[in-house]
Amino acid sequence: MSELRTRDVVDADLPAVLSIRNRSFGPLGTGGEQWWQRVSVETLGGRMIAVVDESDTVVGAGRIRPYEQAWGGRHLRMGGVAGVYVEPSARGRGVATTLTRALIARMGELGDVVSCLFPTTATLYRRSGYEIGGVQTRTTYAAHLLRDLGSPRAGRGGVAASGGLRPATPDDAALMHELSRGAHVRHGVSGPMPRSTEALKGMLEQDELIAYVVDGGYVVYDLSDQAVTVEELVATTPEAAAALWGVVGSGSSAAPTVHTYLDPRDPVTLGLGGLPATEVTQIPWMGRVIDLAAAFGERGFAPHTTASADLVVDDKDAPANAGAWTLSVSGGRGTATRTADSDSPVRGDVGGPVAAGITSTGDGVRGGERANGPGATGAEAALRVGARGLSALWCGWSVSRLRQAGLAGGGNPDGDAALDAIFACQPFITEYF
Repeated sequence: MSELRTRDVVDADLPAVLSIRNRSFGPLGTGGEQWWQRVSVETLGGRMIAVVDESDTVVGAGRIRPYEQAWGGRHLRMGGVAGVYVEPSARGRGVATTLTRALIARMGELGDVVSCLFPTTATLYRRSGYEIGGVQTRTTYAAHLLRDLGSPRAGRGGVAASGGLRPATPDDAALMHELSRGAHVRHGVSGPMPRSTEALKGMLEQDELIAYVVDGGYVVYDLSDQAVTVEELVATTPEAAAALWGVVGSGSSAAPTVHTYLDPRDPVTLGLGGLPATEVTQIPWMGRVIDLAAAFGERGFAPHTTASADLVVDDKDAPANAGAWTLSVSGGRGTATRTADSDSPVRGDVGGPVAAGITSTGDGVRGGERANGPGATGAEAALRVGARGLSALWCGWSVSRLRQAGLAGGGNPDGDAALDAIFACQPFITEYF
């Protein structure tokens, strides 16, 4: 195949990109044209990249959707990679890898410090440093159990005590956005993305979903095929939660089933008069660190955790991550201090930032022995990871599991324990993009 290069997608390219999309995934369904126009407007001008051949023919394209994502209850700029399309006749020729690496570079330029995606294939994205971060969980409940939460018999006063339940209007968008962000901070969660005020306003204007607000909360859900599907439910008080769950379950005779895309540990489970149904559906998503220093400095951490650890990262696709680091956490805030750059030999190494006996590969770091004894200090005591290992560590995978998967090497037990404490989290995503 001719030499590949990347460039920004422009308006004139959109028909070609849409054609590749349809040849890859089938024609757009009902409402697809409006969706295509919306995401095109959102990502043209720097967030949609094409791979072209020597004749400037588009053979692949992908976009970076601009999101905020909560990590430890604080919100970071996140690039949501989506719409990765490759011309079927050009598959297997490096188009997808070229595109993914260009998207990573562009996110670094745009200031997106982390990235997420829902993979069609894990192998492609692992080559570019992504790793499984968590799942989007769909939990199913019997509607009458949720209806009962809002009844006076439940002891929470239901709608009357909640400040009055009413349909949401576009004027409520800013309030809903702030309630969502506030819930992430309050619970210290990692993974979910608050809908922007503009997105909420557009959703309410178009009447795409059903939404209600009360004093201290709101719910967004869909009703179809004799089932309710809850996409968001935020409540700051037990009374608000009871009122919102009550309206969700109020049509139990016509819609006896309720599906939810929420935090797997949403407190509704603690107040429910029964158990969720056994069918739980999970869709894995992958995460990646784009800028370690910025992301670490903006992330939230457990406020009573004080820890420090050394880490050496090998990441050719995101040079901002590469090198030796000291990670320190105290009082809920963190700092990542570079102690050697990616080209500088690190003390104790042979030939660069990855220790002797550990071979850097496209998949991570192989050879997971703890090469350093308890007396080692600084870079000698550092855990060594590739881009995949860094991404998995960021998403709360324990160092012992990284070692077992061949994604980490070097280090020592004290450093492992410190890193586990620093990155402890149970990430989840509620919105599919």
